[in-house]
Amino acid sequence: MHEEIAVAGFGGQGVLFVGRLLAEASLLEGREVVWMPSYGAEKRGGTVWCNVTISDEKIGDLFITRPTAAIAMNPASLVKLEPAMKSGGLLVVNQSLVPSKVSREDIRVVYVPANDLATELGDDSVGNLVTLGALVTGCPVVSTSSIIAVMDNLLPKNQRRLEINKRALSKGCAWTQGN
Repeated sequence: MHEEIAVAGFGGQGVLFVGRLLAEASLLEGREVVWMPSYGAEKRGGTVWCNVTISDEKIGDLFITRPTAAIAMNPASLVKLEPAMKSGGLLVVNQSLVPSKVSREDIRVVYVPANDLATELGDDSVGNLVTLGALVTGCPVVSTSSIIAVMDNLLPKNQRRLEINKRALSKGCAWTQGN
């Protein structure tokens, strides 16, 4: 297996957290990983993206130019990611903030109303975990149990945050399975 995943959005959407969860879950499963975060100086609201390469073999390239899977959390991210996607790849689109549709027919697309589903859970800040659930359901690069184990390790003292994150991840998985 060799997957190159791009996650993009604006500051405050939890883009880097999604990348970290993917990277640490991959390490937990014994895979090779490169996690490369990037964010603008604007902080909250500025452009944020990260690339995560997950492989069963050594990884020779730090940069991703043709993602095999991606999450677009906002309209600018979709504009950037859609043309870059590798044919046959999976693009998860946060339909709550991205009203436009993907024009490419050679990639798989999952439109998930991540912010709306997060609001249904009672916390609009967990849309990132909803999209992560959609991604790992459509492209099982890591198991949800590994993601949950990483969250258990990262958030042991904040049980409320941990539980809402787990519920959001599960909601994204269920959304993708049902659509």
